[in-house]
Amino acid sequence: MTKLVSVKVPKELDHALFFPEREIVLDKELYAEWSASIPYESFPYEVLYLNDVVSYPPWSNGAEHVKEVLEKWKQIDSECRLLFSERKAGQTLGLMKRGISLFLAAVFWLHGRPVMLRAWQEQMESFETIPVNVTERLSFILSRPAFFPSYRQLSELFQEFEKQYVKYMIKHAHGKKNV
Repeated sequence: MTKLVSVKVPKELDHALFFPEREIVLDKELYAEWSASIPYESFPYEVLYLNDVVSYPPWSNGAEHVKEVLEKWKQIDSECRLLFSERKAGQTLGLMKRGISLFLAAVFWLHGRPVMLRAWQEQMESFETIPVNVTERLSFILSRPAFFPSYRQLSELFQEFEKQYVKYMIKHAHGKKNV
């Protein structure tokens, strides 16, 4: 049985690209625990958390979930690549929105924090594991999400972030062995 809940978009996540409406409906049971098969769309865990609805906090185990987020991106990446190669850029906005959401989730969750779109640039500057010039590059992507250069930039950000994530995991796995 589904338990739908209608919640307001929190001011910390207020962004026209991701939330054109001020309220959204989520199935709170779907987000009560983690599942890689959940169709991740525009920060559902953060929306529930910021509305004081009990849900799973993926940022508390962020490093574990980043690998799955990166896999979801690879599926979106191949779909976007195909659409752009067929000159169907107009059909990429939804995919790009999901890709941008996944990138933000991966970065924030790896650093143990829920995604906050308000002042995201300042928050990212304090993170250790981020691609070079991430705020400028992501600002460009957000300004024109359905354009091919934005797709290429997002794809490159994911590639760079994945390399840094692997280094992060090796470093932290090595650190755990020496304890």
